[in-house]
Formats: sequence, C-alpha cells, structure tokens
Amino acid sequence: MMSMFDKAWVAPLTLLPVPWGRQWVGRRSAGGGGKVAPRAERQLLIDVSVIVREDARTGIQRVVRALLMQLLEHPPAGWTIRLVRATKYRDYRLAPALNGLPEQCGAGAPLEVRPGDLFLGLDLAAHLVPRHFGQLARWKKQGVNFYFMVYDLLPLLQPQWFNPRTQRHFARWLHSVALLADGAICISRAVRDELEQELAGRYHLPKHSIALHHIHLGADLHTSAPSRGLPHAFDVWLDDLTQRPTVLMVGTLEPRKGHAQALGAFELLWGQGHDVNLVIAGKPGWKVDGLLASLRGHPELGKRLHWLEQPSDETLDALYRRTTGVLMASEAEGFGLPLVEAASYGKPVLARDTPVFREVGANAAHYFSGRQPRDLATALAEWLGLGARQPCKHGVIPWQTWADSARQLVSCLPVDIRERSQ
Repeated sequence: MMSMFDKAWVAPLTLLPVPWGRQWVGRRSAGGGGKVAPRAERQLLIDVSVIVREDARTGIQRVVRALLMQLLEHPPAGWTIRLVRATKYRDYRLAPALNGLPEQCGAGAPLEVRPGDLFLGLDLAAHLVPRHFGQLARWKKQGVNFYFMVYDLLPLLQPQWFNPRTQRHFARWLHSVALLADGAICISRAVRDELEQELAGRYHLPKHSIALHHIHLGADLHTSAPSRGLPHAFDVWLDDLTQRPTVLMVGTLEPRKGHAQALGAFELLWGQGHDVNLVIAGKPGWKVDGLLASLRGHPELGKRLHWLEQPSDETLDALYRRTTGVLMASEAEGFGLPLVEAASYGKPVLARDTPVFREVGANAAHYFSGRQPRDLATALAEWLGLGARQPCKHGVIPWQTWADSARQLVSCLPVDIRERSQ
C-alpha cells in the first residue's frame, strides 16, 4: 500500500500535464535568492545514488563505474565534478566515497547549486528522482541543466517481464525526466528512437523539446574499476572447462534473457551426443523461480552445465579469455554489453536477431531467430561446427574503449561544457 509520504510526491507527477509542467519547472525564480556571485568553475553533479549504496554487479553498474572513472580521470576543463546521492528519506547531497575512488570533501553535506551547473543522472535512480522531484525542480528554476542516461525503456514497453513495483518506479522516473530534462543520452540508437516515440506519444512533447542523443558503450573491463575476487579452485575448474567447446552467457537471470531456451537447446545437443559446455554468469533475478529450480537440480550441473551466481569482473575477464564464444539470447536489451566485451577478447558471438543487436553486432555476429529450444539448438550446432559441420565464419564486432564512450557522452552535453573540455 502506498504511504502518505509516497502520495505527496507522486500526485504532482501524475496530475501535472508534461508540456505545461515543463514550463512550470523551467521557470527561473526572480526573487528570494539574492544575487549570485560569479564563479569560475561550474559544477557537474553526477548522480551515483544506487551504486554508492550497493554495486549489484549488473550491466548498468558496470556502465556507471566505467563512465564515472573516465569522467573523474579526464574532467571537462573548467568544471568541478561532484558526486551526489539521495536516499529514500534524504534529499540530494554530496555522496560518500565509492569503492576504489577517492573520497570527496564534505560527504553528506547539503548542496549549493548555481545557474549553469549541470545534473547528470548517470545512475538509474528510478525510485529516487520522483521522490525528490521538488528539490530537483527548485534546482531547475535556479538555472541547473538536467541530463539523464537512458539505458532502456523495457519496464514501460514490456511490463510483463518486470515486477509491478519496478514498473511503477520506472513510469514515475520517466515522467520526471519528461518534466526536468534538457537532454537525454541513450546507450543505443534503438533506445533513442524508442524514447523519441514515447515522449511524443505518451507525453505529447514537441520534437526537440528535449535534446536526444545516443552513444555506444565501451568494452575494456580493466578500465572500469573492475570488481575483484575469484571462486575457489577457479584455475583448476577453468582448465577442465577448456577440454571441450564452451559457450558463455553473461547477465542477470530474468525472463527476457533467454536462459530457459538456452538450457533447453543444450539439453537437445547433449541428447544428440554433442560434448559442449554451457556457462551462465549472472545473479538470480525475478520471475525465474522455475528456471532456478531447473538449474540447481540439473543432472549436468557441475559437469557440462555451470552457473556462477555472483561473478566479479575479474571472473568475467577470465571467462571471456577461455570460452569458445558468447551467446546473447536476450529478447530485448538497451545495448548488449557482452557483445562488445566478447569482441574485445576476439570471441565470436551468437545473438538473437533483434534491432539493437544488429546495431551493435553489425554483420560480424551470427544471428538466430525463433523462441523454441530446437531453433537455438540448430543455430548453435551450425555456429560451433558440431559434428561434420564447419564452424561459422565470423568477423570482428566493432568495439570501443570506455574513454571513447566518455568522450561521446561529453560531446552530448551543452555546448559550453564541450568547448571547455577541448
């Protein structure tokens, strides 16, 4: 049940028409604040609300860490980067230290914003931005610019894959973005196109009322403040793994990721006498109780089926190096980070034929269609060259570094921040 506290914040977002609301939150206050002293440097306020509390080791956290590291190492000239965070009951303030990063002075202190500052919603704080909408709207009136990273729109477009709470949080977050944002930076052209359609169709925003951009993500794990730690006897296990062809799947176990179809496909291959490994690297998610039970009770678990539930980036690095290829069976993604990570290690990729995977994998990945295990089993056999077949030829998927991605991100920001960074 929604609390009175929740209702107090949700009501303005659900009742306020977005076009009128953008005018309301965009007005700058003419009085009450006194004169603002000039300042040489502006603040780039980077939201790290979720990752500062817990690094869930998902794809979004990997992106946040990687881009944050690059921005801190190469800050735009003339700008002071300040990491900020909000909590359920506390407004946006200076964030405490993140693991592996130096602590900033004044952690926990309230923020003083000035005209020309820029708030970058790098973290996906879907449950927090609407809750603190009043504070952010006041900042906008004071002249702060707002840019948000948009990783995907799946909770809105495919709600059946998510819990009701996630759907509600995301819908309120996107409404807040529609009211506050000067710009949005999407992680693929496909997401940018979907966002443009939603802003026009759902919120009736005129084209170009929010500057929409897209970038591509990096692939070099070692520059992303990688998490450390290897499972017990990992080297011995890896040596045993490489005795046969090994296919790797990377990602949280959730309904859209295609793990159930993949498991069924490998069961068919094993039944046909093919000696091949399936390695799943990802933590348990939601709405997959049946899949988890199948994995944990599977007769091949620990033999030709392997599941690493909490893989560190160090573990992923070793897996990418030693496996035969990477399978991306997900039905929908905002980008598909394992595609380019696999490419950076020179590994072939078999991906579901979706627009975003075509965008990222170009003509260098091998693609499959169909949602039945037999469809994927046929594609896997052809891709791996099982039996008398020859393995499919593959090119090199284009990939870039996180430094490249950070430069692309900065190029999306307002002109004055770009000019100062050159």
